[in-house]
Amino acid sequence: MTVEFAELRCERCELVTEQELHYAGRLLESVHCTNCGHRVMMRHQALVPAYLHDLEHRVLSKPQRMYLRVTRDPRGFLTGLPLALARQPAKFARELWSLLRR
Repeated sequence: MTVEFAELRCERCELVTEQELHYAGRLLESVHCTNCGHRVMMRHQALVPAYLHDLEHRVLSKPQRMYLRVTRDPRGFLTGLPLALARQPAKFARELWSLLRR
């Protein structure tokens, strides 16, 4: 899961404060107000199908993205490829686990 921060208005305390944005892959999973602690979570029934749809798009677009990277920086692409391939299963497992553990 990825955590980012943004200045947003909280619906509970109605102040513009720093909010924690929790992502599973590229999908927003929850928003947490650092001021009052209010948390808004996406429904599990909506998140899993949306994640699977996003994952399908990522898999289908991967060949084109890899082609663009190899044409821009062939040496960097080839030297980084083994580590990138090794990281992917754990990355997908973490994303899926963050959805299923809810």
